[in-house]
Amino acid sequence: MRKSLKDIKFKPVSPADLVLGLDRLTRFKYPEFKYYRVFNDILSKYLVLPRLSKQQLLSLDTDIYKCLIETVWNGSVKNYTGSEPESFFVNEVLKEEEFASYNLSDELKLLIDNKLNYDGVLNLIQTEQSLPLNLRRLICLKNFKLDKITLRKNLGLKFPVEKVVLCEGITEEILLPCFAAHYGVDFNACGIHLIGAGGKNQVAKLYCELKNELKLPIFILLDLDAVETSRIISGMIRKIDKLHLIHHGEFEDLFSLFLVKRTINNTYKNIIQCCVSDFKSEQPMTRVLSDYFRVNNLGDFQKADFAKAVSNNISGKNDLTDEIIEIIDEIRTL
Repeated sequence: MRKSLKDIKFKPVSPADLVLGLDRLTRFKYPEFKYYRVFNDILSKYLVLPRLSKQQLLSLDTDIYKCLIETVWNGSVKNYTGSEPESFFVNEVLKEEEFASYNLSDELKLLIDNKLNYDGVLNLIQTEQSLPLNLRRLICLKNFKLDKITLRKNLGLKFPVEKVVLCEGITEEILLPCFAAHYGVDFNACGIHLIGAGGKNQVAKLYCELKNELKLPIFILLDLDAVETSRIISGMIRKIDKLHLIHHGEFEDLFSLFLVKRTINNTYKNIIQCCVSDFKSEQPMTRVLSDYFRVNNLGDFQKADFAKAVSNNISGKNDLTDEIIEIIDEIRTL
């Protein structure tokens, strides 16, 4: 195989696939998944000689595998830009972050410590306006070469991620960053990455995966009815992590009644006007809202739609209840 490396032949990787590859490589995902996925996709699609299947690619020595992807990637970038890499500053920043954030094998460290021409790919998208946050951040790193923490704080770029918040569902995903922003805590500026597990039954499984992959602290937020999940996580939680079991039911039960009233009155102002007393009940807020929507012919109550409506009607810190503030403080100081 080493002899055949002298005769590598490839089709130029398309600009779209180079940009997609860089996007996927720099998302907040475990490196073993993203690096092998991106590199295998490119090599299996564009490498002409030696002709290798995905299975054969995975059986290669890591240094040979890296040599192949560097040759194909950098040769393709040069085909479009006509130049060699300007520097490897972005590569070094990314390597430092991946090493600091994840528990990595020696093979993964070797792949991450690469000489791929990231600058050339960034030149291809330099003037594009609509880019995901991870790519916008790379362009800022390339152009300004400033301290990465300063860039993150000043521009709200989220990366490097410093801590992870693991929650149950879509309501928390939508509203936790909004509530925090009104409290003066910008999740993106602080490097806080939010992950929704898709339900309480998935939280323990996902936490188990994350705690083995990540060196970063994890904050776990659970509804009061997730007592069994809380017990499972408490039995394996790391010292750097924290679990918060909501005191008052579900996340929706933490909403200020004045905020609920304002949200409904503004959203359905041509249909109905409500008052705070309509939502005073011993029942969970989701049940109260479901009944209110049904009785008043507002359609089915949808958590995600209502959370988006709530986010548009938060007027300030006064809309944050005590436990919401408690949760944000715990995340901020983790």
